[in-house]
Amino acid sequence: MLNQSRARSIDLDNPFAPLTGLCELVLVRHGEQALSKELSAGETVDPPLSDLGERQVQAVAQRLATSRVDAVYSSPLRRALRTGTEIADRHGLVPVVRDDLTEYEPWQKFPADRSPFDALPHDEIATIFREHIRTRRYDAFPYAEDGAEFRARVLGQIAAIVDAHPGERVVVTCHGGVINAVLADALGSGLDMPVRVHHTSISVVRGADTRRAVQSVNDFSHVLDFQTSVGAMNL
Repeated sequence: MLNQSRARSIDLDNPFAPLTGLCELVLVRHGEQALSKELSAGETVDPPLSDLGERQVQAVAQRLATSRVDAVYSSPLRRALRTGTEIADRHGLVPVVRDDLTEYEPWQKFPADRSPFDALPHDEIATIFREHIRTRRYDAFPYAEDGAEFRARVLGQIAAIVDAHPGERVVVTCHGGVINAVLADALGSGLDMPVRVHHTSISVVRGADTRRAVQSVNDFSHVLDFQTSVGAMNL
């Protein structure tokens, strides 16, 4: 771990400062997943990428191919690991998989063999999502993973990565909820989802010891040549 007095002297807010003594996190959301309302609650946890998602992954990997990347970490879920593997391959790296980077589970306590979209009344589903969008908080989901526990596991893993990679640039391929947890913590936001994070978008956060500084958020310019609207499942 970096000496705390040394960490406090580092100017995290200066995007032109060298990486000496700090870790630059490049947070990449996975490509679009292949989801449908027919899937059970259990099946929605780990779907593969859609065709559009594969194209998005190629685009973000190509964009990062000429950038310095010292390590790649990934959620174990297929859509994130596929994204991380494609990026890592361009740098001769292998993704380091960490379970604590998995996505928030809004249907964790719902029967895994049933689809909530079939089992629950349409009006109830619509109300749940409207409330989530309105409040940008997870407690709108009555069957969800505990939000505080989710944030604690994500931020603990991010802290471990920052501590392990001083002076390095680390790509983390993960999920919208994970990225929002990091951004909300760095910005001091009380919201669970302050940003609608698009598929394969890039957000950059610099860290030293316990301090974090956001450098950029939700940059998806690499998909604009072929994508003209949000994907069907950009949730």
